[in-house]
Amino acid sequence: MADLRFRHHNRCSRCPVIGAEDIPGDEYFELRALRFNLQIARKLCRDFMLHRLDGVGLARWLDHVHIDQEHIDHLPSNLGPGIMVTLPGGCGRPLIDGNHRAARAVRDRTEFLAYLLPETETLELLRRSMDHITADRLWNRLYLAKPHPNDVHEGEKR
Repeated sequence: MADLRFRHHNRCSRCPVIGAEDIPGDEYFELRALRFNLQIARKLCRDFMLHRLDGVGLARWLDHVHIDQEHIDHLPSNLGPGIMVTLPGGCGRPLIDGNHRAARAVRDRTEFLAYLLPETETLELLRRSMDHITADRLWNRLYLAKPHPNDVHEGEKR
């Protein structure tokens, strides 16, 4: 047992560890200082409608996240929708769950659906994912921030 090595499915670091698929654990998405607990996000989004995401906007978002191209083909086709959150002050709607599924949809030119959490639920998610004081401080900084000039809002053309 001196040299116990864990292997991932498909020898892919993004795929589950063989034998550990049923071990519960929290999964997080981090965006700069923001930290989103995905288990909590999945519970919060149950009451919201699914949205079909625009392929061009989705591709633009995917340019800013790390996508392991080899992992895309390891994903089952039935993993379900992603989760987007709404940041205050027009700071955007990042996809916090489903980035590899979204990359596959863009590559294959298929539709991609995601739940969209409004601002109030996004703040609740942050407060439950990190401490309240830090979440509120970061939220207020975002609220006072100005949108980036390259941001394209829904309905606008780039």
